[in-house]
Amino acid sequence: MSQVESQVMQKKKTWRDRAGKAGAGVAVAAGATKVAGAGKLVGLLKGVWLFAHFKTAFTMLLSVVGYAIFYGWWFAIGFVLLIFVHEIGHVIVLRFQGVKASAPMFVPFLGAFVKIEGEQRSVAQEAASALAGPIAGVVGTIAVLAAAQSSGSPLLTALAYSGFLINLFNLFPVLPLDGGRVAGALHPAIWIAGLVGAAVFLILRPNPILIFVLIMGGIETYRRWKDRKAGRTSAFFDVPASTRWAIGAAYLATAALCLYGMQYTYVPHHW
Repeated sequence: MSQVESQVMQKKKTWRDRAGKAGAGVAVAAGATKVAGAGKLVGLLKGVWLFAHFKTAFTMLLSVVGYAIFYGWWFAIGFVLLIFVHEIGHVIVLRFQGVKASAPMFVPFLGAFVKIEGEQRSVAQEAASALAGPIAGVVGTIAVLAAAQSSGSPLLTALAYSGFLINLFNLFPVLPLDGGRVAGALHPAIWIAGLVGAAVFLILRPNPILIFVLIMGGIETYRRWKDRKAGRTSAFFDVPASTRWAIGAAYLATAALCLYGMQYTYVPHHW
């Protein structure tokens, strides 16, 4: 009897040990799963943090890769840098005005944008910050042109032409382009003329970017026109005549410089 009892107790002990080991294994596995899940969560959070802090560099890199597929690496890098200079012009003036603005974000084949996180006090302020982009862009393009002239580089000449072109395009008086924001300080009727001009140009030279501009511009123009007629933004649109003349002169001078620069750097192709 004592031997039988001893064997039974030994089997119970062995069963308990095995159950304990199995339970410990499950606990370890569960703990490992939790650690792995926590590790993935931490990795995800780190990725979000890195993107939030380096989103300008990340989106710039995406744009460079996109343009490089069609135009080559060196042209793509130079082109994206010219867009960056344009956008930094916006950021500098916005922050000088005391308006919080994000770092530039790039969208491949559509350019870049700066998110305005504060409110501007008047349409004149908005026009000044809008003009700052093309003005900075033209200054950067002139520097590229000077380098092209001294080195005789066809690549830099092509970049200079492209720089003048993209800044001139941004001066087209259609929202949400820079020219559309300048037009609000001159006369809102210019928005309608700009939309008509863009529609005609789209018919003559179909372009997906123009379709995007027309859709966004039509929506934004309707909203602003409606608010202005309702008197909800009368203080915002109140601009002294002298300020209108100054903004108009700066706008025309920048556009003329872009046109002259394009003509100067244009290289005819013989196919």
